[in-house]
Amino acid sequence: MSLATREGLKRRYPVKAATKLTANTAILLVAGLATPIAMVAGLSGGVSTFEVDNTAGADGAAFVEVIVGEHKFVNSGDITRAEVGTTAYFVNARSLSKVNTGGRPAAGKITQVDEDGVWVVLGV
Repeated sequence: MSLATREGLKRRYPVKAATKLTANTAILLVAGLATPIAMVAGLSGGVSTFEVDNTAGADGAAFVEVIVGEHKFVNSGDITRAEVGTTAYFVNARSLSKVNTGGRPAAGKITQVDEDGVWVVLGV
């Protein structure tokens, strides 16, 4: 028997210690804690809905709300329509690449490529 069901696109994650997250920015989950996009291994958590300042707090002292699902980012220039269905990688919090160089974290599956950006599915 299921304890609950969830159909919405919002999630809530604890924030890593000494971390500030800005609104409307992609976040990573590293060891279950929300962190900004950086060249570290982590899971794509979603896009933050508001700013959270945990710079003076311990791990999990603050929480961030994120929206999972399809989000559009800047194409670094190497993603074409041929990459639909493959994984995109964060170059930074705003742009994506098809290449995982330098330990770039995975953003998610590419679902569409437009002239002005790339759509990917974010969230765990």
